Amino acid sequence: MNTPASPLSVLPGIAGRRVLTSDGLRATRLGFTGDRIAAGAGATPLLDAGDLLVLPGIIDLHGDAFERAVMPRPGVTFPYDNALHDVDRQLLANGITTEFHGVTLSWEGGLRGEPYAERMFDALDRMRATLGARHNVHLRFETHHVGGVDIAREWIQAGKVQFLALNDHLPSMAKRLGNDRKLLQYAERAECDLDTFQDRIRAAMGCADEVAGAMRQLTECAKQAGLEVASHDDPDPATRRYYHQLGCRIAEFPLTAEVARVAHDLGDFTVFGGPNVVRGRSHTNAPNATEMIQAGLCGILTSDYYYPAPLAAAMKLVDNGVLPLAQAWALVSRNPARAAGLRDQGTLEPGMLADAIIVDDSVPGVPRVCAAIVAGRLRYAAQQFDMELLQQAQAA
Repeated sequence: MNTPASPLSVLPGIAGRRVLTSDGLRATRLGFTGDRIAAGAGATPLLDAGDLLVLPGIIDLHGDAFERAVMPRPGVTFPYDNALHDVDRQLLANGITTEFHGVTLSWEGGLRGEPYAERMFDALDRMRATLGARHNVHLRFETHHVGGVDIAREWIQAGKVQFLALNDHLPSMAKRLGNDRKLLQYAERAECDLDTFQDRIRAAMGCADEVAGAMRQLTECAKQAGLEVASHDDPDPATRRYYHQLGCRIAEFPLTAEVARVAHDLGDFTVFGGPNVVRGRSHTNAPNATEMIQAGLCGILTSDYYYPAPLAAAMKLVDNGVLPLAQAWALVSRNPARAAGLRDQGTLEPGMLADAIIVDDSVPGVPRVCAAIVAGRLRYAAQQFDMELLQQAQAA
């Protein structure tokens, strides 16, 4: 008699006729030992995925959609515990088993200031045991916030941060000086009035001479802690070369194809947004991510601001014949794992963490996550699965 598998079940393994392995898509059985994939599945009844896709869990290197759960409207905030609980369910339902939350430390203040980051760290400490996905912090540090370098270094040394990116949004903010209507949106996020926000922009501009030294200190601290470092929105090849020499071997959202080419030639990872692929264009007039993939200039896709994007983007690339499944899926699992230094994630191989998702791809353009497994536990299920042996006849 079959035993139904329910969420939070400790699984002995998974069986399916369409499992993505290093040998491609094939029928196989994966046994679990604790939180790892075992060398063999033995004869134990496994969760049967049938004809559904079994894929490595998505690793999202850059996602800041949680900000909307914390502050869904300017000036309207909710407790981080509630927000993280909500976001955790969104992640699992969209196949993301490892998330790097983009927590910003900026001269702007407010939602992107130190107090909000501290609330995130505290909430993660309180809730980590109850969350289903793996939650990491991707610290997005604004380069002109030189006064925040010491606290950022403290966070890194304390193990609160798992990935660092250097951001410089000051030029785009400075261009908006005088555009009160546009700046007011950012002032509301920063929880201050318009005049105060403009003063913060000017104060940040006054720190320009200190930025290079401060970023060297911060990058060295991150490297000593074993973290990988990215630069964000590189506008030109010279900027990418500078950050490469600084130790930033990941180019997040390069602003031109030429910058992406330089990053590729330097051997750096290039990151584009999954929403760019899903929508068919960038919302900021950046390069078309699908065209970058076709040119071999994109190695990683992220959720950016929309958690459903990595799954939808990867499957769209497959459906449209841009990439075969294995290569498309590497953009959202294996490659981000390598970029972040996660040596035991990103593939369904013996010894790797048992993080997998089961996907129904029967409706083109609308892939559906039916289950998410994290560390060998069934953390999310949208349907009931049977525990049964995958017979050799079924595989044939």
